[in-house]
Amino acid sequence: MAIKLLKIDSIDRAQKELKAIGVDRVAIHLMEGKSICYGVKVEKCKFFHANVLKQEALALGIDCAVHKGVVTAKTEFTDCLILGDVKRLYKLSEKLRLQNFRFLRELSYKIKEALDNVLFKKPAFKFKDKVFEFEDNFMIMGILNITPDSFSDGGEFYSLDSALFRVEEMIEEGADIVDVGGESTRPFSEPVSVDEELNRVIPVVEAIKKRFPAVLVSVDTYKAKVAKEALDRGVEIINDISGLGFDEELGSVLARSDCGVIEMHIKGTPESMQENPQYDDLIQDINSRFGDILKELEGLGVERERVVLDPGIGFGKNLQHNLEILNNIESFKIWGRPILVGTSRKSFIGGITGVKEPKKRLSGTISSNVLAYIKGARIFRVHDVRDNREALAVAQAILNERFSPSSQ
Repeated sequence: MAIKLLKIDSIDRAQKELKAIGVDRVAIHLMEGKSICYGVKVEKCKFFHANVLKQEALALGIDCAVHKGVVTAKTEFTDCLILGDVKRLYKLSEKLRLQNFRFLRELSYKIKEALDNVLFKKPAFKFKDKVFEFEDNFMIMGILNITPDSFSDGGEFYSLDSALFRVEEMIEEGADIVDVGGESTRPFSEPVSVDEELNRVIPVVEAIKKRFPAVLVSVDTYKAKVAKEALDRGVEIINDISGLGFDEELGSVLARSDCGVIEMHIKGTPESMQENPQYDDLIQDINSRFGDILKELEGLGVERERVVLDPGIGFGKNLQHNLEILNNIESFKIWGRPILVGTSRKSFIGGITGVKEPKKRLSGTISSNVLAYIKGARIFRVHDVRDNREALAVAQAILNERFSPSSQ
């Protein structure tokens, strides 16, 4: 007799294991959700909501951890941690929908939406006439900094000829997107004027679209005027590090376009973001901001399918924060949107490895991106296109136990 311990972390994996032993198709559907467990954290429940939540969970054979003062009403508010398998979490959601308390009815819908998005939704990035559907595939975004002072490659591609040469290299190496940036947003950097950013970015964008019309181009900017001018010249994606926080006109520009939108979480500004950043609950704070961003964009008429979310590695986060984000990428999938990560050559890698020169942090970059892919990220913003693409292709093949000729 032999036994095998399985870590089943997806519906696809559960179905595969059940099919392998010949389980009936109907039974597979009944059992697949029992093999995957989650903890659902609910913040700031009133004690009477928490008591009902705990009772309903226990009635289903799962549990809900609450503050010890809830039963005796010695604490007015508590966080709750619901622990259970997916099948019974769905049943809990159904039961909460019947409650008289509005808080619990809203919680019902949030639990179901989060589970649906994490377990079943295959997020698609839809913009202009493009559709990129993500399952186990990924996209590589190559970095092109048209700046004199970026932390890793400042000044290297400042001339038009050198920029175009680098774009050609990245396309040959397998870049799906070329991300053009005209302002350094490294820690403690100062902003450049709109005119200066336009002078740096627009000639390069025009030249790229003329020479390499098939490549997708994004522009890394939070300025409405720069975004508009870039979009007018055929740019497909705006990559906004500010999460709609620095220029109140940017949302309207995005709404008048049909471009793709990448919105990042940031705390503070590049000038101040690394001055002792602190959070009460990092992952929850990021997700709360993502919810606000999506709501604002939808209010402006920007379809959710056009949006990618970026948790903002190194943007108002210290080394510990960055590690926590990368270890919890799946938590951001509750919105049903593709997740982008940008770890390339960043200082947290140097903080771990002791490597001071950014260009020598390739192995750390690859390691972080492979882990982020395993956790659920699907778009990777990198300096070193070929190396990261090859590493991710190997990770993809191993995870899925099959080889796919291309990621997209």
